[in-house]
Amino acid sequence: MRKAQKTQIEETFALMGKAHEEIRRQIADGNRENVLRLLNDCQEGAIQAGNLIEQIEGEDAPSIGKIEEYCEACYRVYENVSEGNEQNPSGVYRLLQKALAAMDSSVRLTVPVRLEIAFFCYKASMSDSLESIYFAAKEDPACDAYFIPIPYYDKYPNGAFGEMHYEAEGCYPDTYELVDWEKYNVEQRRPDIIYIMNPYDNGNMVTSVHPDFYAERLRNLTDCLVYVPYNISLTTPGPEKAAAPGVLFSDLMFVQSDCIRDAYIENFLKINDFEGLTPKVAREKIISMGSPKLDKLLHSDKTDHALPEEWRKITDPRGKEKKIVLYNLTLRNMLGMTLNGVDGYLRKLRSVLEFFKKRQDIALWLRPHPLMQQTFDSMRPQLSGEYRKLIADYKDEGWGIYDDTPDMNRALIWADAVYGDVASLGTLAEFLGKPVLVRCIENAGNEPEEAGSQEAVRNAMDAFISKEQPDSYMMPEAEGVTEGSRFSMADFFGHLDVILEYRTGQMEKFRSRFANSDGTSGRKIHEYTTSLLRKSRGEQV
Repeated sequence: MRKAQKTQIEETFALMGKAHEEIRRQIADGNRENVLRLLNDCQEGAIQAGNLIEQIEGEDAPSIGKIEEYCEACYRVYENVSEGNEQNPSGVYRLLQKALAAMDSSVRLTVPVRLEIAFFCYKASMSDSLESIYFAAKEDPACDAYFIPIPYYDKYPNGAFGEMHYEAEGCYPDTYELVDWEKYNVEQRRPDIIYIMNPYDNGNMVTSVHPDFYAERLRNLTDCLVYVPYNISLTTPGPEKAAAPGVLFSDLMFVQSDCIRDAYIENFLKINDFEGLTPKVAREKIISMGSPKLDKLLHSDKTDHALPEEWRKITDPRGKEKKIVLYNLTLRNMLGMTLNGVDGYLRKLRSVLEFFKKRQDIALWLRPHPLMQQTFDSMRPQLSGEYRKLIADYKDEGWGIYDDTPDMNRALIWADAVYGDVASLGTLAEFLGKPVLVRCIENAGNEPEEAGSQEAVRNAMDAFISKEQPDSYMMPEAEGVTEGSRFSMADFFGHLDVILEYRTGQMEKFRSRFANSDGTSGRKIHEYTTSLLRKSRGEQV
């Protein structure tokens, strides 16, 4: 039973108690018709409460018996009054109050309050940021969990909304029970808890979720609005992230580590014009509890992510498996490297594709950010056609994988290594013990093609590790040959087996930086949120 429903029953019982006092007075005054009317109203209120409890909890609910006893007490008094039998006002009052107290106590103690929890997600490829919380809520017998894909819009450079997109059926695994956003009336249902993964409202220049699902609006339609970031980052958030609507208007925000929490709190407190903002509020709002994205990775393997047959022909031609390199393209890096029409980013993309095209020992898995083409169209229209052609040619030639599916985890699970932009995908790769080489834009078209010695690669790995980098397994590409702690592409991928020898130590070092890196973040976030809400309502936990 929802909290509002139980509250309504409790309020009905309170009114019945007041009616009992009036019944006592009316009996004393001899107003038989008023007494009968009040008794009928009390009995009707109890019957309605019983019907609701039976509908939700079943006909065997313990409180049904106490409700029936109350109705019988009302009926006995009703019969005596209607037959003209003289009644003791105080005796009738005590009889009805005793039955009411037993009924009220039974409902309070035996009818559990079920929490309704709504999850709003606009991109299927980002649903892993909520997935393990959703599954924990689904498995909780005291909760009703609803996963609601919501629409989003492309945005033109002037900020106007463009085409609407809606990723729902067919975009999610069968383990999700999806609810149509147009059939879930959030204003009427007022879920106890709402989870969101997009913090920007209208502040994103490329896309916007439907305005009905802006954080500023949702906070007024639930008792607990929870924001869970859709990305993983090792760079501490700046003031602009702390000022995002999802951070400002949420009641709770869960982050991956204590370090990220401290940075959010510090920047959050610098916002001077947000009502009610205090250090205590910030500390209670922002909680370090890990990330559901990491839960998803830890609970996945290749058997969960079968490859299409055409991809298998690329990764395993003639039964000889190739090493798989995941090439990651991100919006932030693209936008930063294409300012004022400079096309260094595209020159690098072109040269990297040529590099891997020549490699017979490596299968390239190209996965751009899902909004890459839309972002070129919206914010770099002068380069949009060139990017479109590069991707079209790559797909037509068919020598590598092009992945624009929502399932980022499949790429991470299958990859042996990652190349490309610094981004949360690389961080997730490190978490799995997959080495990452961060591209160097300056050497576009001049990357060394011949690998050096294994000894040079080991020396570079040792030099990298000696620096105690926060990114334990994310190495920088050298502008030329491997030198110091920087690697040429030819050395890194030509001697990948050497670099993988360091996997266990670097992975363990990296995982130690995250809260709940054992795959329990989602369950613990669910338990924390529901427990906190129930305590705030005075309910048993």
